[in-house]
This record gives sequence, structure tokens and C-alpha cells, in this order.
Amino acid sequence: MTDDSQDDLRAKIDDLVARLPATLVYSLLSEIEGMDSEPTDRVLLIRQYVIEYLNRQRTNRARRLFTNLFEAFLIDDDALYHAGVSVPGMLQRIDAGALWEVLSRDAFPLLAVEAQELLDEMARDEVIDRVLKSPPATVLKERMRVAAVRHLDGLLATKKATDEILASMSRNRPRRTRLMSGFLEKTPPVEIGTLRLMHHILANAEGSMKAVAARLDGFPAACAGEADRERKADALVEATEALRDRHGDDDANLLPLSVLSVKRNYGVVALYIRQSSVDPGRGGTVTAALTGHFIGVTRALTAALTVILKLNERVPGSAIRPSAKEKARLESLMQRLAELIGAATAAGLMEDRRSEPAFRNAWGGASKIIGSRVAAVAMERSGQAAAARRQPVIDHGDIVWLNRLLWQWQRMARDFGFETYDLVKWRETLLEELRANVERAMKFEEDDPLDERMEHLLRINTLSNVFGQRISAWIPTFSHNMTRLLSHRLERGGPLGDDEQSIIDDLVATARTEVGKSRYWKSNELMDLIELSDRARSTP
Repeated sequence: MTDDSQDDLRAKIDDLVARLPATLVYSLLSEIEGMDSEPTDRVLLIRQYVIEYLNRQRTNRARRLFTNLFEAFLIDDDALYHAGVSVPGMLQRIDAGALWEVLSRDAFPLLAVEAQELLDEMARDEVIDRVLKSPPATVLKERMRVAAVRHLDGLLATKKATDEILASMSRNRPRRTRLMSGFLEKTPPVEIGTLRLMHHILANAEGSMKAVAARLDGFPAACAGEADRERKADALVEATEALRDRHGDDDANLLPLSVLSVKRNYGVVALYIRQSSVDPGRGGTVTAALTGHFIGVTRALTAALTVILKLNERVPGSAIRPSAKEKARLESLMQRLAELIGAATAAGLMEDRRSEPAFRNAWGGASKIIGSRVAAVAMERSGQAAAARRQPVIDHGDIVWLNRLLWQWQRMARDFGFETYDLVKWRETLLEELRANVERAMKFEEDDPLDERMEHLLRINTLSNVFGQRISAWIPTFSHNMTRLLSHRLERGGPLGDDEQSIIDDLVATARTEVGKSRYWKSNELMDLIELSDRARSTP
């Protein structure tokens, strides 16, 4: 095979693999390797190109091998950096990477180079994930673990050395957290508890930590229902007590902490807190971690809204243009916050006057931003969207999305018992603004394009629908323009959208009621509209 044909084949393989999810890529590789006949040179070449593609972005292989020592307990959760409080059991992947940079420089520099060179050589012919599980890699990982424990034993023995390594690891955090999130203004320093946790995991990797990791595998990230959640909570209580009897409190507590932070199964942890008779006011590690999650997610939400909506540098009247990724981020935080509200309530943390203030303060801080600054942006943009008579504003869909987000926040506040009047008043004011725009939209001349008028009304309806309000309630039955507009749309024929059909149905139903009120006098316009509607419905 010539060099040109090999380059062409490589390009085709790269293009194919780039389109496939990672799991299917590995399945493709397994299929290639599992062919019954003797592999041809071309098949071997395809296998090699797939391996090269998979390994291309994972070049720091020695670090990856080292951080695998913590894999069962690692998380990638930038929201927790917003908490501003200690979150017990939190072990971020970027912090494990920061520890690697310190240890590979100070504890085992030669071993780090040896590991990288050997793994690079092995990765020439095999996928890195398989390489890291191979016997030679396992031996290297154990040598790293032993050297790391020995080095950390010495550092943790003196305060000065401990402070130095924490400072070194903290310097890595801002650069790494920027890769995770653009919403974090200031990265908190690495805490002594995080370093001690990593040291503990390394020192007990083949003992208690292996037992905790094995137990953790039995807990899913979500439960099928309330009954399943209760079963898992019972199992968590039993597993934690078994670990406590065998290994002590610190090792045992890491299991529910990991179900919380690694699995994010807030419902199970909430029932665990209640069933294990933990006193919320005494500051247990699990309740402290759950509180930290709530504070972190709440602050992360407001930080994301501030950046995405440009609250600090926004020009009045400018469009809001959140990307699909930014919307997904905010919706994910809202969903997570709803789960945390349910967990805090189920755990009984809102019933105790010692634990409740932390939740109330976090929620109050977010409400000040959301109920005033974010709501003001939504009000301004909604007004402009409703007033856009000829064509929609460029961010009409984004405005509807933001209004839904705000009203979801209001529902959560009501469920949580923290409802304020701000968003209730905001809704009332916004609906009055929309109603006024409907009245203006219904004023048009004889030569105005009727389809354009209906499109305008439908756009206003999408805004009011967020709050369960249809514009049909604001259009008077005896409006001449209403009958003109509806008659035009019905005579035009063809299918109508669901929203438009609902509005027409409402107005026709109101017209029937009005016609039925008088025995001797009937409005010809309304009678014609009712007959037209009936004919349209009977037409296939």
C-alpha cells in the first residue's frame, strides 16, 4: 500500500471514528480484532489507525495511571467550588492531577519518566484504557502509590511542609477550573481535608478503600421510585455500619459521602440521614456535605446567569443569546437544585433551626439576583418581544426560555417554603404588559395583512402561555377585528397549529355563549363565525 493510499485510509478512519460515540468505537475495535479469518494487512492497518485516534488526545499517560488510584472517588463538579464552605468527601479530578504534578516533581521524578516512556511504547499497539489495566502498568501504579504515601507521610508531619504543598496544589486550581467552567470568578484554595483524604485513599488502597469502592458500586445514580430509594437507603445504612465495625468511622463515612458526591443520589442520602438518626445541628459530615452541595449549586446557578445574561455589562435593550450548551447548563443546575430541595426536606434539615439557616441564606442570596436583576432582563425583553408587530425579535425563543426558567424558580421557592412576592408581582406586571400588547395588536386597518396580525398574536401567546394564560381571555367577543381575523384564518383552510387552534376554539366557544344569551337577536358576525368554525371542523 502506497503512502498516499495509507494517508487516504487514515483520513477516512478518522472521519468515521469522529462521528461515533466512544462506546461504539470500542465495539468497532473489538469487531476488527474478533474477525475469524487471519487479519489482512489492511485490517491490521485499520485497527492501528483506530487505536491511534483513541490515544491521540490522551498523551499524559503516567498522570492518568496515577489518578486511577482515586478513580472510584473522583468527581468533575465545578459547582461545588462555588460553595465557599468545606464539602466533606469532595475529591475533584483536577485536584488529583495537581497532586500528581507535585509528586512527579518531588517524590518520584524518575519513576514518572519511566512510566510515561513505557506507557507510550505500549500505547503504540493498544488502546490506552487497556494499557492502564495491563500487568506492567499495575506494577508501575503500585510503585507510584508506595512512593506517594511515603512522601506524603513526611509532608503531613510538619505544618510548614503541609502548607507548602497545599499552596502548590492551589496554584494549579485556577488554570484547571477555567477549563471546567467560565462562571467561577475566584477559585478557592485546596483544603487540608482534601489532601488528607487523598493520602488516606493511597495509604489504604488495598484495604478499607477497596472495600468502600466495592460497596459504592452497588448504589446507582438514580432510583426507579420511592420504594427503590427506600431499599437503597436501608442498604446504605447497613453497609455503612458494616464498614464502621470493620474499619472505623472515617472509612465508613466515605461511603455515604461518595453516594452523595460521586453518584449524586440525593434522595438515598436524604433517607440515610433521617434513618441513621443523625442530629442535623451537630454538623455531621454527611449533612455538612449535603448542605455544601446545596450552597454550591445555588451559587453556581446565579454565577452562570450573571455571565450568560451579561448582567454586569449588559446594554439595555440588547438581545439575550444563550447558547444551547449554556441553556443545558442552567437547566441542569435547576434540576439538580430541585433534587437538593427534596433531599434537604426529606432529611429533616429544614425542620431544625440549627441547620435551616444555611439553606435559607443561600436561597435568599440567589433570590436577590434572580428576583430583581434576572427578572428585570426578562421583563424588558418580553415587553420588546410582545411589541414587535411586524416580525419577531431575534431572541424571541430565548425570552420564552428565560421566562420558563424564572417561573420554575418561583415554583421551587413555593415548594421549599421560601416564596417571595417579587416574582409574583413580576408575573402580574408582565401579564398586564402582554395584555396591553394584545389590545394594541387587535387594532389594525382594513388593508393590514391578517396573517401577519395573527402571527403577532401567536408570539404574544407563547409568552403568556409560560404562566398558563392564553390571549383569548383578553380579546373581547364583539370585536369586529377578532371576527375578521378568525374568519380569514378559517377560510384559508389547511391545518392550524395547536396554539392557534386553541385560541380559535376559546373565542368560538365564547361567541356561542354570547349568541345563546339572547332569544330574539343574534349577531350576524358571530353566527357566521360559528358556522365557519363548524364547517372547518367537519372538513377532513
